[in-house]
Amino acid sequence: MFGNLSGIVTPIAIGYIIATSGSFEGALIYVGIHAFMAAFSFLVIAGDIKRV
Repeated sequence: MFGNLSGIVTPIAIGYIIATSGSFEGALIYVGIHAFMAAFSFLVIAGDIKRV
């Protein structure tokens, strides 16, 4: 669900960031923050993955 939502929101948000600032720097920061949040939440929510 969240992957599909981010697939819709991210291009719109990046386009808005680039249009307002005129630079890709803000868009890269946006993507970097979301990547960090995804990795952190994966480590916290998924926990230990064991073979069954």
